[in-house]
Amino acid sequence: MENEIFKALIDLVSLINRPDRDRKMIANAGVNLEAAAFRVLVGIGHLQPTSVGDLAAMMGKNYSSVSRQIDKLETAGLVHTYPSSSDSRIRMSELTRYGEEINTMISLTRERIMREGLADWTLEEKNGLLKNLRRLFESLQKFD
Repeated sequence: MENEIFKALIDLVSLINRPDRDRKMIANAGVNLEAAAFRVLVGIGHLQPTSVGDLAAMMGKNYSSVSRQIDKLETAGLVHTYPSSSDSRIRMSELTRYGEEINTMISLTRERIMREGLADWTLEEKNGLLKNLRRLFESLQKFD
Protein backbone atom coordinates (compact mmCIF):
# COMPACT_ATOMS: atom_id res chain seq x y z
CA MET A 1 0.00 0.00 0.00
CA GLU A 2 2.77 2.48 0.91
CA ASN A 3 4.38 2.00 -2.50
CA GLU A 4 1.05 2.72 -4.22
CA ILE A 5 0.66 5.91 -2.17
CA PHE A 6 4.18 6.94 -3.16
CA LYS A 7 3.43 6.25 -6.84
CA ALA A 8 0.26 8.37 -6.61
CA LEU A 9 2.30 11.20 -5.06
CA ILE A 10 4.88 10.96 -7.86
CA ASP A 11 2.05 11.11 -10.41
CA LEU A 12 0.62 14.20 -8.71
CA VAL A 13 3.99 15.98 -8.36
CA SER A 14 4.84 15.15 -11.98
CA LEU A 15 1.56 16.67 -13.12
CA ILE A 16 2.06 19.82 -11.06
CA ASN A 17 5.70 20.25 -12.19
CA ARG A 18 5.10 20.04 -15.94
CA PRO A 19 6.44 23.18 -17.67
CA ASP A 20 3.60 23.14 -20.21
CA ARG A 21 1.11 23.45 -17.32
CA ASP A 22 3.13 26.37 -15.95
CA ARG A 23 2.98 28.12 -19.33
CA LYS A 24 -0.78 27.53 -19.47
CA MET A 25 -1.18 28.90 -15.92
CA ILE A 26 0.88 31.98 -16.86
CA ALA A 27 -1.23 32.57 -19.96
CA ASN A 28 -4.53 32.03 -18.11
CA ALA A 29 -3.44 34.42 -15.36
CA GLY A 30 -2.55 37.02 -17.97
CA VAL A 31 0.93 37.63 -16.57
CA ASN A 32 4.21 38.00 -18.42
CA LEU A 33 6.71 35.62 -16.79
CA GLU A 34 9.10 32.93 -17.92
CA ALA A 35 8.23 29.48 -16.54
CA ALA A 36 11.37 29.36 -14.36
CA ALA A 37 10.69 32.81 -12.92
CA PHE A 38 7.04 31.88 -12.39
CA ARG A 39 8.00 28.98 -10.13
CA VAL A 40 10.40 31.13 -8.11
CA LEU A 41 7.80 33.90 -7.71
CA VAL A 42 5.19 31.42 -6.50
CA GLY A 43 7.75 29.82 -4.17
CA ILE A 44 8.66 33.17 -2.64
CA GLY A 45 4.98 33.97 -2.23
CA HIS A 46 4.50 30.67 -0.39
CA LEU A 47 7.51 30.92 1.93
CA GLN A 48 8.11 34.64 2.33
CA PRO A 49 10.22 35.93 3.66
CA THR A 50 12.61 33.25 2.47
CA SER A 51 16.28 32.76 1.83
CA VAL A 52 17.67 31.69 -1.51
CA GLY A 53 18.89 28.46 0.09
CA ASP A 54 15.50 27.56 1.59
CA LEU A 55 13.74 28.35 -1.68
CA ALA A 56 16.24 26.29 -3.70
CA ALA A 57 15.80 23.36 -1.30
CA MET A 58 11.99 23.54 -1.55
CA MET A 59 12.14 23.64 -5.33
CA GLY A 60 14.83 20.98 -5.70
CA LYS A 61 16.96 23.42 -7.70
CA ASN A 62 20.52 24.59 -7.23
CA TYR A 63 21.25 27.80 -5.38
CA SER A 64 22.74 29.67 -8.34
CA SER A 65 19.84 29.06 -10.73
CA VAL A 66 17.30 30.19 -8.11
CA SER A 67 19.45 33.22 -7.29
CA ARG A 68 19.53 34.20 -10.99
CA GLN A 69 15.73 33.98 -11.21
CA ILE A 70 15.39 36.09 -8.07
CA ASP A 71 17.67 38.69 -9.67
CA LYS A 72 15.40 38.76 -12.74
CA LEU A 73 12.30 39.10 -10.57
CA GLU A 74 13.94 41.90 -8.59
CA THR A 75 14.88 43.73 -11.81
CA ALA A 76 11.25 43.39 -12.94
CA GLY A 77 10.07 44.96 -9.66
CA LEU A 78 8.36 41.80 -8.41
CA VAL A 79 10.74 40.90 -5.58
CA HIS A 80 12.69 42.82 -2.95
CA THR A 81 15.84 41.26 -1.48
CA TYR A 82 17.80 42.22 1.62
CA PRO A 83 20.38 40.71 3.98
CA SER A 84 19.07 38.54 6.80
CA SER A 85 19.05 40.23 10.19
CA SER A 86 20.58 37.10 11.76
CA ASP A 87 23.32 36.56 9.15
CA SER A 88 24.14 39.23 6.57
CA ARG A 89 25.56 36.56 4.19
CA ILE A 90 22.04 35.20 3.73
CA ARG A 91 19.90 36.99 1.15
CA MET A 92 16.21 37.15 1.98
CA SER A 93 13.43 37.65 -0.58
CA GLU A 94 9.90 38.97 -0.37
CA LEU A 95 7.33 39.93 -2.97
CA THR A 96 6.87 43.63 -3.63
CA ARG A 97 3.39 45.11 -3.84
CA TYR A 98 3.53 44.51 -7.62
CA GLY A 99 4.76 40.95 -7.00
CA GLU A 100 1.84 40.40 -4.63
CA GLU A 101 -0.57 41.62 -7.32
CA ILE A 102 0.90 39.18 -9.85
CA ASN A 103 0.88 36.36 -7.28
CA THR A 104 -2.78 37.12 -6.53
CA MET A 105 -3.63 36.86 -10.25
CA ILE A 106 -1.86 33.49 -10.37
CA SER A 107 -3.60 32.32 -7.18
CA LEU A 108 -7.02 33.26 -8.51
CA THR A 109 -6.31 31.33 -11.71
CA ARG A 110 -5.09 28.31 -9.71
CA GLU A 111 -8.21 28.43 -7.51
CA ARG A 112 -10.45 28.50 -10.58
CA ILE A 113 -8.64 25.52 -12.11
CA MET A 114 -8.87 23.59 -8.83
CA ARG A 115 -12.56 24.47 -8.49
CA GLU A 116 -13.19 23.18 -12.02
CA GLY A 117 -11.10 20.06 -11.42
CA LEU A 118 -12.89 19.26 -8.17
CA ALA A 119 -16.36 20.26 -9.38
CA ASP A 120 -17.73 16.74 -8.96
CA TRP A 121 -16.29 16.35 -5.43
CA THR A 122 -18.47 16.96 -2.41
CA LEU A 123 -17.41 19.42 0.27
CA GLU A 124 -16.88 16.45 2.58
CA GLU A 125 -14.54 14.80 0.05
CA LYS A 126 -12.56 18.03 -0.37
CA ASN A 127 -12.27 18.49 3.40
CA GLY A 128 -11.15 14.87 3.77
CA LEU A 129 -8.50 15.31 1.07
CA LEU A 130 -7.18 18.48 2.68
CA LYS A 131 -7.09 16.88 6.12
CA ASN A 132 -5.27 13.80 4.83
CA LEU A 133 -2.78 15.79 2.75
CA ARG A 134 -1.89 17.88 5.79
CA ARG A 135 -1.61 14.74 7.92
CA LEU A 136 0.63 13.07 5.32
CA PHE A 137 2.85 16.15 5.21
CA GLU A 138 3.18 16.21 9.00
CA SER A 139 3.89 12.46 9.14
CA LEU A 140 6.59 12.60 6.46
CA GLN A 141 8.11 15.81 7.86
CA LYS A 142 9.10 13.85 10.98
CA PHE A 143 11.88 12.23 8.93
CA ASP A 144 13.67 15.51 8.10
